[in-house]
Amino acid sequence: MEPGLLHRGLDSLAVWVEDRVARRPEPFRPAPAAPLRCFAPLPRLPEPPPRSGTWRAPSPGGEPDDLMSVRITPARGAPRGTVILAPPWKIRSPALVSGYASLLAAGGHDVWLVCPPGHLERTPPGGRSGEAFVSLDVARLRATLEQLVLELRLCAALAATRGAVGLVGLSLGGLAGALAATGPERLEFAALVAPPNLELVVTRTAIGRRYRRLAERAGSAWPDDRALSAVLAPLDPGHRPPTADRLFVAAGAHDRIALPDGPQALARAWGVAPQLYRRGHLSLLFLCRALRRDLARFIGPRPRG
Repeated sequence: MEPGLLHRGLDSLAVWVEDRVARRPEPFRPAPAAPLRCFAPLPRLPEPPPRSGTWRAPSPGGEPDDLMSVRITPARGAPRGTVILAPPWKIRSPALVSGYASLLAAGGHDVWLVCPPGHLERTPPGGRSGEAFVSLDVARLRATLEQLVLELRLCAALAATRGAVGLVGLSLGGLAGALAATGPERLEFAALVAPPNLELVVTRTAIGRRYRRLAERAGSAWPDDRALSAVLAPLDPGHRPPTADRLFVAAGAHDRIALPDGPQALARAWGVAPQLYRRGHLSLLFLCRALRRDLARFIGPRPRG
């Protein structure tokens, strides 16, 4: 079998299944290419989460009745701090990222799994987990992504009251995590697995073609490449300097969902070497032992001297 065929096929199958879901036409609505507003000082911090279980608190930047939700897995062994875990788009069960939570907890970290807006228990009534997160209304997309970044920042600030803080972001959670890794809160490390570049996803993937069809069905004009690039540029963390102490950026060579070019460009913009694996998007996230091994090594105790 051709190397990579299985990995590309798994991604293509997942996209094909999603393409079969009925969706309403949606016009493309641009927004001013202004800087994101999610890096202003945080509001007053709530009481920190318990050592285990689920914690909920008002979401900064969200509606008054929109509570952020965090699931805490306690550390095993000698405690070494907290890791904030930002999951992929459309996650349907926390069990999908339990392997990451176990790996991080085994390394001595409390793990705070952040539920993104519109996912899991935050899914709108009658909706599908994560479906409403992405929109062709760019102002709404920006607001949702900014809300998640603010939630990650708030978690980082709360976790810092207990010790060192790191962040692991997966796929779309990796994009939000990358933006949070440019914020004012100190992160000991940020590990980002297949963080997408939204411009590349929209212009070069089957997911982008799906959303373009929705716009066409709504009778909406589509921007040219230059205008689209300008509108989405503020959502690219590569335009901001990182503030995390250490960085790990992973890409799948056969990724057909986020594409390998996005993570690799982000790593180069930040002056770090990207970690490239012979996997697709889904097989990198969920089926790559080499990634887990390298991630464990990256977050492990640093050599002294």
